[in-house]
Amino acid sequence: CQVVAVPAITTVEEMLALKPHGVLISPGPGDPALLDYIVENTGKLLGRVPIMGICLGHQIVARALGARTFKLKFGHRGANHPVKDLASGRVYITAQNHGYAVDGDSLKGGLEASHINLNDGTVEGLVHRELPLLTIQYHSEASPGPRDNEYLFDRFLTMVADAAQ
Repeated sequence: CQVVAVPAITTVEEMLALKPHGVLISPGPGDPALLDYIVENTGKLLGRVPIMGICLGHQIVARALGARTFKLKFGHRGANHPVKDLASGRVYITAQNHGYAVDGDSLKGGLEASHINLNDGTVEGLVHRELPLLTIQYHSEASPGPRDNEYLFDRFLTMVADAAQ
């Protein structure tokens, strides 16, 4: 993949002018409830290119599709957070660093939880029934195991390849 990093203030028009095959919305920091301009831009990208959101990016995508976020009483910090992939049933040990979460009761319009935190039941990943998108709350690129969560990038690249056909 050829990766082009752009600042958070980049407009949708500027992003699409780069002719991306996919967009990854990266981790924060920040309170997702205070980032309406990124939520709005993300909403304009949905359905136009495959999207993957990580951590804050996960929360931004959720908000762009009408879900709510909330502040955790105790943030998820460090490694060794067990997360269940609901598609496979497999449990992964994850690295996390966030203080906000997506409200699972507010998911709608085809948005579904794909991963759940086994410690507190919070939403750790999302997929959409129709749109090419996936998100994860944790940091797959910082997995406690040697390559535990690389499969997520493979899933995203499959979405990108499918969308190019």
